Amino acid sequence: MMTDLELILSGATLILTILLGLLFSIYLPSYTKEKAKNLATKEDIEDITNMVESVRAEFAKESHLLEKRREVYERISDSLRIFIDGHNNCSQQQNAFHSAYSACWLWAPDDVLINLNKFIKMQQDNAENNHAAHDQERLKQVYCEIILSMRKDVGFSETTIGTERYAFVKF
Repeated sequence: MMTDLELILSGATLILTILLGLLFSIYLPSYTKEKAKNLATKEDIEDITNMVESVRAEFAKESHLLEKRREVYERISDSLRIFIDGHNNCSQQQNAFHSAYSACWLWAPDDVLINLNKFIKMQQDNAENNHAAHDQERLKQVYCEIILSMRKDVGFSETTIGTERYAFVKF
């Protein structure tokens, strides 16, 4: 037969086991669910952070590229003046043009290079034929196409200004 102490201990153990069972059956699933939710949130935040950093890096790259293109376009548009009638054509300006032209091949998109090469080819034709191949109006139009394609590339893609609006000023 069981003694009173054994009976009390058995009853206490039974009650404690029932309480622990209830505690685990109620608390453990909600605890596990909350832990899983927190882990998923942590993973989501990590993914979002990675996406933000990726976008930030891409934006920085595009900003640098745009800044570089603007710099190159300023140089090439300034140096292209040697081809316009009435402008000085010294060796220093020719060197500036060659340097800017090389930089364009590194930084400019295809449409800018196509227009630039079209203009240079026309100038070469004129040099070989003593200005007989292409008249000044056509050269000016192609020059304006270069400037307009550079303008569109650096942020004015929706521009409605045409090449006919470019003014060539003589002093």
